[in-house]
Amino acid sequence: MKKIIVDIDNTLWNLSPALWEQLKSFNPDMPPPAQWSHWDFWEGFVSLRDLYRALKIVHDHQDIYPPYREAKPFLDALKARGYYILIASHREKGTYNPTVRWLDKHRLAYDEVHLMSDKSALFDSCLAIVDDSPVTLEKAAHAGILRAGLREPWNAGTDHPLFSSLYEILDYLDAHIPPRKDS
Repeated sequence: MKKIIVDIDNTLWNLSPALWEQLKSFNPDMPPPAQWSHWDFWEGFVSLRDLYRALKIVHDHQDIYPPYREAKPFLDALKARGYYILIASHREKGTYNPTVRWLDKHRLAYDEVHLMSDKSALFDSCLAIVDDSPVTLEKAAHAGILRAGLREPWNAGTDHPLFSSLYEILDYLDAHIPPRKDS
């Protein structure tokens, strides 16, 4: 079975503006997402506790945010290629129902949903991961997992395969994972 891990935030939808709005409620001086040039962009502006509070608020209200226009065709194309899709997101366990509701509302294809802080626990059985986190992409590189992500200010300075669209990521996966007879 061809398994692939697909992130949600900043992979299937644009989390950054919604998160920024919440973070500004804790500190009006919080810089906008275009200035988040490193993974720990929040440091010096809000506490870790406030970051997680803001994320939980956004994730609890996931229903009001649309996915990227190409999210559904991307996931459908993965299914058509025989992939078993593991949706994995660094979210609190209590946001499982809103997450599944959002995926189902937008008819986004998936086989399993995992809410976890360390996605590398899923690497053993997977061929690839699509994620924006430079930390997760680095772990995938060390594990020998094919990795790709959408280019964002916080990951642009890395040497990971980063792309402007999910369609480009699909082309990259097609070029690097040969088709299997069972797919």
